[in-house]
Amino acid sequence: MRVTSAAALAACALLGACKAAPPPPDAVTPADTTVPAAAAVAPVPLFAHDSAPAAHGPAVQPVAAQTPTDRRVRERAPRPIRGIYLNAYAAGSSNRLRQLLALAERTEINTFVVDVKDEKGIHYRTQVPLAGQLAQPGEITIRDIRAFTDTLHARGIYAIARIVVFKDPILSKAKPEWSVKTPGGDLWIDKAGNSWVSTWEPAVWDYNIDIAAEVIEAGFDEVQFDYIRFPEAYASLPDQVHPKEAGTRTDAIVAFLRRAVDRIHPLGGVVAADVFGLSPNDAGDVRIGQQWEPILATADHVLPMVYPSHYFPTHLKNVPRPNRMPYETVFTSLGIGRIRMQRLEAAGVQTARVIPWLQAFSAPWVDRDFDYGPEQAAAQIRAVYDVGLDDWIFWHPGSRYEQIAGAFEPETAPRAKEFQPEPWLVDYADLVDRTGAAAARERVAEATRASTAAAGGR
Repeated sequence: MRVTSAAALAACALLGACKAAPPPPDAVTPADTTVPAAAAVAPVPLFAHDSAPAAHGPAVQPVAAQTPTDRRVRERAPRPIRGIYLNAYAAGSSNRLRQLLALAERTEINTFVVDVKDEKGIHYRTQVPLAGQLAQPGEITIRDIRAFTDTLHARGIYAIARIVVFKDPILSKAKPEWSVKTPGGDLWIDKAGNSWVSTWEPAVWDYNIDIAAEVIEAGFDEVQFDYIRFPEAYASLPDQVHPKEAGTRTDAIVAFLRRAVDRIHPLGGVVAADVFGLSPNDAGDVRIGQQWEPILATADHVLPMVYPSHYFPTHLKNVPRPNRMPYETVFTSLGIGRIRMQRLEAAGVQTARVIPWLQAFSAPWVDRDFDYGPEQAAAQIRAVYDVGLDDWIFWHPGSRYEQIAGAFEPETAPRAKEFQPEPWLVDYADLVDRTGAAAARERVAEATRASTAAAGGR
């Protein structure tokens, strides 16, 4: 990753001025990777189609067609994207930021995904009134967000703002009327002790989109929505009650993304969605609202979290030890998703750019004696290229990439190969088709045709 601007020195003066914040423990659970309870006990395809429409309330209409303006916004993102994740503490530490910029300078890394809002709240000085009211002491790690994005741009870094959406215990406690409830009317609490806001609540959508708009106007190039899903349902937990439930779970996710696209695109920002790594392989919505076809038809970028440590031996055919088979895990999961993507495009739907999240961390809770280093990172990267994709972003919860840096090339260049899936993978995708994916594809294609006709054939 190279810098060209002579103005870089002025912008990068931030590196000497940022107040460092302590890094979090490296044992933090990586991103949104909890395995749904039902997914843990069944091979793919895991479920039938999405949940049935609610018996009350107007259905949330799924969204399909993209406009020419949308395509122009999408084209602003670099090709290829080669990225790493920065937690809010690394982003706010002058020393850590300097180290990560140096890594990008000597390798192909050209993209940073940076926490601006997560379960701990907002991480910069916001002018969004409610977000400012809910800001937590000690969590404003990015002191000057405009100077921060100027620094990244001066170094040639594409800046993505990560926003955790529906897993928001701070907002939930402040606005219980916007939240998931128990049948008795209390806040619903997940296994980790977190309350969630409701995926069907438009006020929650607008709150997060206001934050997204603010960070785009502050210089971020893209907003990446994480935890855009429903909480996992467990038999040991109470039923989830959503006061404004209407339509299917996926309809709610798509409606949120569509509203975000409508707001963010005019500002020049790209809209991305993080999804479970199982989403490309499950014919339904993984019981959390993330069905592959509708989300591919709505967001600009879709990022499946295909971390090998987060698959069970039953999840992928011929992958009995996923964490120790990084190439096979990533290739199989993305390969099925890629075939579904190609079939959706053949049906006349413009699809999102798929940018997989890859694993930079060791997972001793799964595999105590198997560390992830450059060999495992390189295997995942090779699998991405072998399914015809050219983009990737690595996740480490502590933003530590020294242990895998040997897998990074010195120069950023296209490396995707032509994807010609072998018969076994096509058969696998056909099975997913028969159990719900084909029906989802037809619904999305039909909505696209209707949207195009309503827009006058554009």
